[in-house]
Amino acid sequence: MDPLVVATFAVVILLEIIVPLALGYWIVRRFGVPWRIFLLGALFFIAVQVVHTPLVLVTQSPLYFALLPSGTAMALAGLAVYLGLMAGLFEEIGRYVVYRYYFRRRGIPLTRETGLQFGAGWGGVESIFVALLVLSSMVSYIALTSDGGMVPLPDDPAVQAQVETLKALTPLDILPGLAERMMTITLHVAWSLLVLASLVYGERLLLVLAVLWHAAVDAAAVYLAATMGILVTEAVVFVFAVIGLIYILWEWRRMGARAAS
Repeated sequence: MDPLVVATFAVVILLEIIVPLALGYWIVRRFGVPWRIFLLGALFFIAVQVVHTPLVLVTQSPLYFALLPSGTAMALAGLAVYLGLMAGLFEEIGRYVVYRYYFRRRGIPLTRETGLQFGAGWGGVESIFVALLVLSSMVSYIALTSDGGMVPLPDDPAVQAQVETLKALTPLDILPGLAERMMTITLHVAWSLLVLASLVYGERLLLVLAVLWHAAVDAAAVYLAATMGILVTEAVVFVFAVIGLIYILWEWRRMGARAAS
């Protein structure tokens, strides 16, 4: 067991929890948007996943095997597009429904500040869930690689190979996950503002754009992770995140000018 790897795990877990909460706190302090909006973002993310995740788990394997006669690459590409579209449709239409029906009925203003906080909660709770998964990975790493062995292992070459893979972990294998979470939170804020803009300006095309943008990010991540590795995948997600940040700044000014006029 490498103590530096364990320390990296711990830092990643803490930051994946603290950063979204710190963002929510900053929005509360800076713009006066209550924590309730952050919590609504988190709650409705969970509500969407209650339907989205089981559906994907049930359908992805049959789809992959149905496409397999066309070749492994085609099957993987088809699966990546399918998973991307499912994420885009469920999450972006979910945001739209929440804004249009729940927010309006509750008298919650459809402002840029509200969209910012809602997106922070939506992406933030996902980051916290990922942190819990990283925590389980850290526990497994400690248990399986500690001197003397905390967990008795069967004399199975496959199991031994997995343990050797864990022992080969370095901090650089863990840190990209943290970077991905920060980039994903940025994208969730961007998508939240884009869907909000579709309602504020009455332009349904912006909702379609949000769905396709989300689908493109997820599809690229799935395909590239399987074919090009984690570093190329994170580089592509970084490009999408930079575009997302540029959009946030641009839309922030546009909505601000509209509110001032």
